Amino acid sequence: MAHKTFFKKIIFITLAVLISLFALSAVQAAGDPPTSSVGSLLKEAAESAKYETAKVESGDINTSTVAGGVVRIFLSILGIIFIVLMIYAGYLWMMARGNEEQVNKAKDLIRDAVIGLIIVVAAYAVTYFILYMLARGYIQSEVTGL
Repeated sequence: MAHKTFFKKIIFITLAVLISLFALSAVQAAGDPPTSSVGSLLKEAAESAKYETAKVESGDINTSTVAGGVVRIFLSILGIIFIVLMIYAGYLWMMARGNEEQVNKAKDLIRDAVIGLIIVVAAYAVTYFILYMLARGYIQSEVTGL
């Protein structure tokens, strides 16, 4: 029962962050228009942080690069969630003190976390394989457009 409340708290916090970001963007959109474009502000921030902006200006960074970065961040977050669940389940198991119900709850949590990780990694592997084969077939063909 405790891990259900934990998941409810995680979902609530995630929704609260998303709603606050949505509200913040709505407030910003309702305010005065910015004096410069978003792109120029991002470029200025990147240059002040000593990032190379030449790759963006030359077109080396495109939609697939950004999508790959988003997927990498998403998988990193899922890895962190997996580690947190494993630590929490280990803590439950260690603090069970012979209570079989709590030990079984910890075992179930570990099993569910591992199954979830396997599903996510398998989905990523299948998607990567399919997209790789499609891209390879597209490059090897003589088609010049989509």
